Amino acid sequence: MTMKWNLVTKGMRPHAQLTTKLEQKIAKLETHLEHFPPDAVHLQVNLERHTKRDWFDAALTLRLPSNILESKKSGPDPVTVLDQAVKAILREVAGLKSELRRESDWQREAGRKV
Repeated sequence: MTMKWNLVTKGMRPHAQLTTKLEQKIAKLETHLEHFPPDAVHLQVNLERHTKRDWFDAALTLRLPSNILESKKSGPDPVTVLDQAVKAILREVAGLKSELRRESDWQREAGRKV
């Protein structure tokens, strides 16, 4: 599956290491989203550098057919901030897939005997 995505930057230009890392993370995210229709999935990555101090904000918005998932992280290094934001979005995707599969209904009661 190839997911549509775009990168929006403010106050900075994405360097090669950042774009390589982003492409790796998007490939990892695509493996978790292969059961969703590819034309209905879109990821927007916003990276902003604050000019007064060396601080970066990363905001990811993942649009799925049933939901819109968002993740926002801040820190001094753009690569680690992006990595943290992608990990947060992966946790949200895992929770959404669990909810869509109704895994909580599958769980047995702890004290119930078969």
